[in-house]
Amino acid sequence: MAPDLLATVPMKISLLAVLLLATVSAQARLGETSIQCADRYGPAKSDQATASYDKMFPILEGAIQKTFAFGGWQIRTAFLELDGPSVCIVYQKIPGASVNAMIQDYEVSAILAGEAPAGMSWTPIQYQNPNSPNHGLAKMFADDLIVAVGAKAWRRTDGAIAQVLPPGMVLRIESPASQAYQRQLKAQREQKTRASVPQF
Repeated sequence: MAPDLLATVPMKISLLAVLLLATVSAQARLGETSIQCADRYGPAKSDQATASYDKMFPILEGAIQKTFAFGGWQIRTAFLELDGPSVCIVYQKIPGASVNAMIQDYEVSAILAGEAPAGMSWTPIQYQNPNSPNHGLAKMFADDLIVAVGAKAWRRTDGAIAQVLPPGMVLRIESPASQAYQRQLKAQREQKTRASVPQF
């Protein structure tokens, strides 16, 4: 390499590091309150279209939801208590003419880095669709097929789960509290369904 090029390499690497850190610092944090999220992004969206969308397509059934727009991303957060910590976050790019809606690996890496508090890390795991009606080998093959179309998953040291959902345009992160809440909801629904069977 020419001496002039060698002099610019550290500067380019430094610029890349600054851009990556700026991207990481722009991400919400699992466990932040709605006030902390608003401090990070500005006020939550409060228009009728957002309210309708959140109601029709909740990220966590029965939870309080807030949607933020920041840096070309839509960040939807769910809270189990009004002033409680966020237990589920969904990242998705805001559609636009020059926007690639697919979440790139470097964007996933930046988000996961921001979602890894001191002393924690993410480990890749096999993607599993918790809503799949399949069991056994059928479930394994269905999950493998979903991975082939862009699904990926990671587990954080504390048990939080991150998943890039098919076809690769949504990154969902759930805390252990969110996972437990969903298991509880599922058990309640099953109990209600069993109780609704008439006494023959």
